[in-house]
Amino acid sequence: MINLPTAVDNCGKPATLRIEVYSHIAAESLDGVVYVCPVHPNTAADAITAAGFTTATAPITRDVERRCGFVHIFATGALAADDQHPRWCGRDGCDRRGEHRSHVSDVDTNRPEASIITVALVRTAHAAAETTVVLSATGGLASDRVAMSISQARVLRYRLGGLIDAAGHGSA
Repeated sequence: MINLPTAVDNCGKPATLRIEVYSHIAAESLDGVVYVCPVHPNTAADAITAAGFTTATAPITRDVERRCGFVHIFATGALAADDQHPRWCGRDGCDRRGEHRSHVSDVDTNRPEASIITVALVRTAHAAAETTVVLSATGGLASDRVAMSISQARVLRYRLGGLIDAAGHGSA
């Protein structure tokens, strides 16, 4: 297993708080736990959040004894060491498909829509392949799939935001 992709304080004093580390990439999976003393919860949580993860805190139960800075990575989480899969991979059927795929996210508005749209990260199993964002749309009898680079997806995100704002449906 690997450590967190960021450094956290490690003073070695008795820990009193457990910080749970969740990734957004793998459908909010619980990836690990960091134990901290009363002095370091904010600095540890800030470092974890800056690395792109979400945190939740909980007190340590009486029967658990850990030192500040102790990190446990769950073997089933997205941070588990696995040279075969990228961190965001759903780890299901990769050999059969010949590609790594994140969990598919539905673009669901909770209302009837003309098409069903999903989005996922995809990378072929070749080690030098680039990760792409795949947008799939199904409507009636037609289906279409568009693969774009991460850079194209980033620009599309901003273009869509501008169009939504221009239509008067922005979040503000």
